[in-house]
Amino acid sequence: MATSAIGPGFLTQTTVFTQALLASFGFVILISVVLDIIAQLNIWRILAVTGKRAQDIANEVVPGLGYLLSLLIVLGGLAFNIGNIGGCGLGLNVLTGLPNITGALISCGIALFIFWMKEFSSLMDAFTKLLGILMIILTLY
Repeated sequence: MATSAIGPGFLTQTTVFTQALLASFGFVILISVVLDIIAQLNIWRILAVTGKRAQDIANEVVPGLGYLLSLLIVLGGLAFNIGNIGGCGLGLNVLTGLPNITGALISCGIALFIFWMKEFSSLMDAFTKLLGILMIILTLY
């Protein structure tokens, strides 16, 4: 998750809002991080004490809420990964000059290839390390 903080969307929006809002934007980021930590600690405490999954607890509080929670998580993951594929397309466009759609299709093809492999976890681990090192090098460049 930490690597998503230096993606093209985050950097672009941070630049725009920092120029427009100056110091008040830094305060907003600080408050959002503090509130996020408080909320996550509370949620994880409840899950650890009860030993149940979040959707099961939500269904006990309001019947059907767990299903809605699961649906929202799936839709959020879908939107996040659409952004990842689009970001890959943009990155390949910058690096190679390929059209955005072609870059997105290439990155999608690589992801599908990795997940279709029998031992995908070791291949994905090695590929993630390679891309992480490349990202650090490009960030320092």
